[in-house]
Amino acid sequence: MSMTTYDYNFNLAIREVGEQVTVTNNLGRTAVYGEIVNLDGMYGIVMEHDGIANGATGRMYVLQPDTLISTAQINKTDTFVVGQPIYFLAGGSTAAGTLEADAAGNAVAIGTIVEAIDPVSLHAAVAFRPYSQIVNYGGYDTRLTAVESAIEDSAVKVARVVIDAGDDYSTTGKPVTIPKGAVILDVVAVATETKASGTAQVFNGASAVHTAIGMDTDGAVTRMAAGVDDTKLTVGTDAITVKTHASGDAGIVSIYYI
Repeated sequence: MSMTTYDYNFNLAIREVGEQVTVTNNLGRTAVYGEIVNLDGMYGIVMEHDGIANGATGRMYVLQPDTLISTAQINKTDTFVVGQPIYFLAGGSTAAGTLEADAAGNAVAIGTIVEAIDPVSLHAAVAFRPYSQIVNYGGYDTRLTAVESAIEDSAVKVARVVIDAGDDYSTTGKPVTIPKGAVILDVVAVATETKASGTAQVFNGASAVHTAIGMDTDGAVTRMAAGVDDTKLTVGTDAITVKTHASGDAGIVSIYYI
């Protein structure tokens, strides 16, 4: 009996392959077998041996943290450091996306680097463990053009920070727990006291994620819009905090992220 075997593209290797889903390819090109892609709001690996033609549906393995993946689908000029996040930069209709060492170009963190394989070679690869994914099929806010290609149809989580008028968060800010690798999508503040010049502002380490938003009139709702720093939307090892304008500012600040 004869049989045909198929190799992975990108020298891909997966340990403990898990859940597969059916997705529709909207990249404008064929997604090839073994390619890491973002389809239907999920990051995964094409499992169809003939690939998934543009506009067609096919099987994709969804990246999950209990797997170890090695691949040469990387930016060959980058230096990958074990223990640091690894980022996926979408490729669009002309080329496959690439794994990157940083968030430049709106790349999105998808996992943690476990090994840099032959880092001085043109045939270098990396091994990484993905972050977990929770997926639904809702819409997304088209205002977030800096990250919309990475978050379409992804489940959104919310971290809420209560700012009490009796505490002063104008200097150090109030810390909030958001997992490493998460991407901040939006910030909304609801004032619970009237306080002239009251504001709220999310910081990633020492850097502001966005321009301070109003939190000065009881019941008023404001959201981040201007001055968004794309390089600070991805959560790393720095603390995420919410700072106010002055003592007496009060409200509930909701940070939306995936």
